[in-house]
Amino acid sequence: MAENIADSTPGTPTAASGGHRAALAIWAPQFRLRLTTPRLELRVPDENDLRALAELVADQGIHAPGAAPFQGGWSNALPQVVAGRVLQYLWKGLALSRPGYWNLGLAVFLDGRPVGVQGLQAREFPKRGEVATESWLARGHQGRGIGTEMRTAALRLAFAGLGARYATSAVFEDGAAALAVNKKLGYQPDGIEVHDRQGEPTVLTRWRMTRAQWELSPAAEATAEIHGLDACRALFGSRPHDTPSARQEPA
Repeated sequence: MAENIADSTPGTPTAASGGHRAALAIWAPQFRLRLTTPRLELRVPDENDLRALAELVADQGIHAPGAAPFQGGWSNALPQVVAGRVLQYLWKGLALSRPGYWNLGLAVFLDGRPVGVQGLQAREFPKRGEVATESWLARGHQGRGIGTEMRTAALRLAFAGLGARYATSAVFEDGAAALAVNKKLGYQPDGIEVHDRQGEPTVLTRWRMTRAQWELSPAAEATAEIHGLDACRALFGSRPHDTPSARQEPA
């Protein structure tokens, strides 16, 4: 393992790392899942990917010092500390995910190198059919449309892949970039909450998209493909006939 890490660029798949992922997928089938768009690949990160993500965050950071775009303030620390929290978030998602609650953390790759993370979570998905998204990009990769592209991939997984009924998002009112993504992709306002953010009351805006709205949205028209879902579908509490394409097949 040490030789493979040293001899390859972090985040760049190799024949050895591909075999390693296949071995991990025996025990954690979500390692088979991949989402692809014209520019990006999203996948559950393995050890090499995690190291590359941590180095990315420590080097570039996620947002400007003093900003607080995320709930809980997890990103308001030195970049090296935030890098460790990113790893904890991804490890926790792997460790605790089950059909009743899952937290899918996908590393996002551009030209073989990590640029951020796209998260997708659900509670009681078989009953509620609702997912929530969250994401971040390293500062050096912001403002290039990557956030929109990775969200479209997550929405395709949710609606076309898993058969979700709703997708939700929550953004602080001053989160201009994330708000722009929500509006561009067709989310609709779904109320507000007031949170204590660094000692100040701050409005958190809620957004929601139904499956019918997604089918008519720019997100549904965007090119995004799902690979390896059947191997891990049971983990998400989804069945093949829950998906729109399956429902449209003749009896």
